[in-house]
Amino acid sequence: MSDEDKLLQKCLDNLKVLPDIRATLHEKYNIPDKTNIDGILTIHSPVKSVDYPYTIQPYVTSSAAQLTVAYVKLLEEKIGHKPLLITQNLSESAIDKLIHEKIEFIDSVGNIYLNNSVVYIFTHGKHRRKNKPISYQSFQFTNKILELIYILLKKPDILRASLEELASLVDMAPESISETLKQLYKLGYLQRQREGKYFINKYNNLLERWEIGYAETLRPKLFIGAYTPALQKDFSDIKESIIELGLEENFLIGGELGAALATYYLMPTSATLHVNTNHSVIAAKLKLKPSPQGEIIFIQQFGKQNAGCYNQPEPIADPLLLHAELLLSDNDRLRETAERIYEKFILDRQQNV
Repeated sequence: MSDEDKLLQKCLDNLKVLPDIRATLHEKYNIPDKTNIDGILTIHSPVKSVDYPYTIQPYVTSSAAQLTVAYVKLLEEKIGHKPLLITQNLSESAIDKLIHEKIEFIDSVGNIYLNNSVVYIFTHGKHRRKNKPISYQSFQFTNKILELIYILLKKPDILRASLEELASLVDMAPESISETLKQLYKLGYLQRQREGKYFINKYNNLLERWEIGYAETLRPKLFIGAYTPALQKDFSDIKESIIELGLEENFLIGGELGAALATYYLMPTSATLHVNTNHSVIAAKLKLKPSPQGEIIFIQQFGKQNAGCYNQPEPIADPLLLHAELLLSDNDRLRETAERIYEKFILDRQQNV
């Protein structure tokens, strides 16, 4: 039984102890391919029943709860049904966020929120049990491993190459890469081919796991600071200067401004600048001042593969970085733009695994 199956079974066991409630699992039906729907769960009450497409996302931490909300809402838009979140034990703050956003869920320790025309269930305050959590936690997604996963998502066909070629793109020894690929295989993200090479089995799941790791650990490590224009200027006043300076100072434009340049869809009000070592020079040339709530974020680049390929002159960050940054905001407009980024640039990578 896989880790995901074990997690699902724990959540179903928590449903079974409720009076007059019964649950039945089904295979996916009438659900588009290439979504993160893992199956259909029918919940029966004494009156009637309701079908839930469910998605298994084990890593819903407090810091990643907003990303989970964005994922579930995007999924609902894709499939036309409200999904049910299956997850490991939730913190109080994560539960509050999910309920506020009307995201229905069942977790592994018995926290349940179902709100539909058939049944309303809200069990809250369940805490971590003494038994060990499912073995998802035994593999640590370190920053180096997250950087490796980023390369796999950006260049899925790199898995056909040698470990040495993959090592040239990420600062890891071939032996460490080999062990990481084995672990990703055990977790179900990769599949093995006859000749021993791997390919990405669940691209969307791996993308979500990378974005959660980016939000929780990698981005905080890379974060330099937030700035705002001095002299009472607005972001719109310096937008063109940022674009021009990007070429001059060799930094990449991400966040809202990068997404706007890549899609021609968004009217940006902020930017994330992925820099090398010259952020203070850039801030001085743009006449920026530090501000905790500043709309211009400086982030250190990692590795040498942060740039995207858009066939246009502006130095724009890779679509993976644009997508991850946009989903960090609780904003429908940015979520729609993130979906455009996915469909226009990332979906091709998924289809070429």
